[in-house]
Amino acid sequence: MTEQTKKLTPAMERYMEVKVQYPGTVLLFRMGDFYELFYEDAEIAARVLNITLTSRDKASTNPIPMAGFPYHALEGYLHKFVKAGHRVAICEQMEDPKLAKGMVRRDVTRIVTPGTLTDDALLEPREHNYLASLFLEKELGSLAWVELSTGEFRVCDVEVPALADLIASIDPAEILIPDDELHRLKSTVLFDSAHILPTNRPFWEFTHQTCLERLHQHFEVKTLEGFDLDETKPSINAAGALLIYLQETQKTALGHLVKITRHKS
Repeated sequence: MTEQTKKLTPAMERYMEVKVQYPGTVLLFRMGDFYELFYEDAEIAARVLNITLTSRDKASTNPIPMAGFPYHALEGYLHKFVKAGHRVAICEQMEDPKLAKGMVRRDVTRIVTPGTLTDDALLEPREHNYLASLFLEKELGSLAWVELSTGEFRVCDVEVPALADLIASIDPAEILIPDDELHRLKSTVLFDSAHILPTNRPFWEFTHQTCLERLHQHFEVKTLEGFDLDETKPSINAAGALLIYLQETQKTALGHLVKITRHKS
């Protein structure tokens, strides 16, 4: 532990713990009536939201960059973060500060990403907002995609050369890719990622048995034959990984995802 870490307040120690738990996100840390951001996140917020960048512990030799905004302005600022391609973790106060014994308990209650938007205020009217998941197995490619606000959930297996056109037709806001596969998939599939946020996920989340079990568990079935799905195809990997990501980010039941449909390309 560094000398600087030792001097952190209990609230800042909790901030650092949460930040480690949610890498790759901009962390909004609720402190009273404000969401506060620190370090690099504060610099991102100042740039993306056009808010003032200040610092904590200004008198110290290592002041901490800080920015913040009132809690009631959350939705408008979330929209700006997502439009800029950022994932946002929202860490709320889980108890009334007036009643808390010691430090207020704080936990992440929601993770917002470009592909997981559900609030009307954050969605473009009359436009789809798909989250997709991409998986390759030899010459066969698979894609799963969901629109979280409506519950539409589809999968498709196609030859690899046809994947780029399929992705273009769906035009997802975000696409999940097995860890360390981004470069290979982009060069193989040649999809235009200029406006699609690629999200690397641990490779184990794409393993066939893990994904099959997660799908069985979610739909409460022993087989996916009732959905006209072949359980041996790599689309199972793509769909299961997508479901794992949704369960992690939404932190709530996904009861409106009641079926999964095989897309006929």
